[in-house]
Amino acid sequence: MDKIDNLVHSESFNQLVKYVLIGVLGLIVDFGIYVILTHFNINVEIANMISSTFGIINNFFWNSYTNFKVHDRMLLRFISYFLVGQITTVFTTVSLFIFATKLGLPHLVVKTIATFVATLIQFVINKVITFRKSETLK
Repeated sequence: MDKIDNLVHSESFNQLVKYVLIGVLGLIVDFGIYVILTHFNINVEIANMISSTFGIINNFFWNSYTNFKVHDRMLLRFISYFLVGQITTVFTTVSLFIFATKLGLPHLVVKTIATFVATLIQFVINKVITFRKSETLK
């Protein structure tokens, strides 16, 4: 029971919870823009690239200031975060192309599942690389 208590009260667990909550806000931005763009018949892959980019930018600033609380080297951190986000945007876009465009599955379902998987990948990469403390950046 102590192990669970220690885990729940650990900094990493708290950061994960905050990351998820900020991610929900980013999903609202991402999916809101995505739904609007696809409503106006913008190609799902193009709509995903645009909407994901807005979600990534939104989440970077929230994570920087409220979660990981690192404010130094912001341009370098932004570039790192943005590149990680764009790698996962490629993942969701390819998923949309394969499963929605080619196989005809509902694009919102595909985007939801692909985004969930991408978010888990992003957390690990961003915690280890983008938001590590300055003394480890050399």
